[in-house]
Amino acid sequence: MIKVLATDIDGVLTDGKGYVLQNDMLKSICFQDIDAVGRLRGQEIKLAVISGEKNDFTDFIINKFCPDYFYVACKNKVEAIREIIEKEQISVEQIAYIGDGKYDISAIKYAGVGICPYNAIEEVRRAADYILCSSGGNGCLEEAFQYIKGHNNIPELKSNITDIFQEHKSLVERVWHDEVLIHNIQRSIFLIAEALNQGKQLLLCGNGGSAADAQHIATEFVSRFNMERKALNAEALSVNTSSLTAISNDYDYDCVFSRQIEAKAKFGDILIGISTSGKSANVLKAFSAAKRIGMLTIAFTGKNDALINKEADIVISVSSDCTARVQEMHILIGHIICEYVELLMFGEERQ
Repeated sequence: MIKVLATDIDGVLTDGKGYVLQNDMLKSICFQDIDAVGRLRGQEIKLAVISGEKNDFTDFIINKFCPDYFYVACKNKVEAIREIIEKEQISVEQIAYIGDGKYDISAIKYAGVGICPYNAIEEVRRAADYILCSSGGNGCLEEAFQYIKGHNNIPELKSNITDIFQEHKSLVERVWHDEVLIHNIQRSIFLIAEALNQGKQLLLCGNGGSAADAQHIATEFVSRFNMERKALNAEALSVNTSSLTAISNDYDYDCVFSRQIEAKAKFGDILIGISTSGKSANVLKAFSAAKRIGMLTIAFTGKNDALINKEADIVISVSSDCTARVQEMHILIGHIICEYVELLMFGEERQ
């Protein structure tokens, strides 16, 4: 978590240009950056100004921004950062520095987060952890604040990510110890291997992420999974956009898979239908069409399997109502099926 934001002045709070009016040098600052100081304090982030110059303008900046730390005519910016770290009793990872020129490179590299304006020199851009979209004098401090605010939320994000992994792990454990589910996976492996050995085909269907899973699994059979072997006849029914749109337009979207099954399938072929909800009307119709032809039907679904249980011969039901977690199990189960179908069909060739 960033607790201190340190910044250079020229080229960050200004555009790095000087405008000469008779004997006076004029420079401009962005009001967004003045407002950003209050926002930094609202997030309990301290501000430090570290400049290699000492003049009326640096005095103006210090009076206007009222930084918690300021260093002017500073020839060693890294030492200034070290001093702030010591006074604040924080780690180097908890301080960010914004700079744009060659005298900022060492400070940018040293700070926990090195930031530079969009128009910083190339050497600084290469050294920075984050390059702002804003150029110097155009709201760099405000944009840096927004970035740091997001950066400081990472611990909470990390916790949420860990929770998701734990949720996934817990579901894997439940699936692993579900004897009915494991038995149905085993049955599917043997029946698919037997059908493909007899020259039958494997068709797959699903919607959205399940369509992607259907295509993924079909590809593993056609190309290969782990072994060099002959191609196997598998096809996902979600890939022919002309068929999908024509059937949807001329009949109904509920018929997009069943109509293709009527055209392609033969007795003894196998259909895998994937529906995380267990209620996808076009997948349920696909099972009905498959049964009329004499196909073996296998359903991949989630916790709510009442409807799909009536339609499919084998139901692989993952005991979760979270779509994402169910889909993660589906592709894992699909990979298991691919791996063991290959072993059953081509294991002897491997030996």
